[in-house]
Amino acid sequence: MKHIWYSLILIASIPLLTLAIEPASPSGYCERFIGEKDIQSCKERTEKEDVDWYAGAVCNLQKDDAAFWICWDSVKGKSFNPQALEKCGEDKDLSDEQRQSCVNDAKGARKPASDDNDLFQKLKFKGRH
Repeated sequence: MKHIWYSLILIASIPLLTLAIEPASPSGYCERFIGEKDIQSCKERTEKEDVDWYAGAVCNLQKDDAAFWICWDSVKGKSFNPQALEKCGEDKDLSDEQRQSCVNDAKGARKPASDDNDLFQKLKFKGRH
């Protein structure tokens, strides 16, 4: 009986864990594209441009690829309130325009996660060979 309750608690906690926005490597967003040219262009941009990883995760929720790039350009080099961004990512039924508006309203005083910081070493990714 103890194992059954434990299993039920674990299953019930799954939706709670999925609500949080998980920052991901921006190069992972390129998986949304189908064409090789689009994938390569995406990889070049995501490797060079500094974007707050939480904001990038919300932009990746955009349904249309053009809306993704509009969102990407709007968050580039800016800081955001993570709690406000989480609200932008919670509702999966938001239209691209509604999500973009939510992201625009989530701007905060925090520096981007990928910003140079004297306290932390800058994170660099090596490509797969």
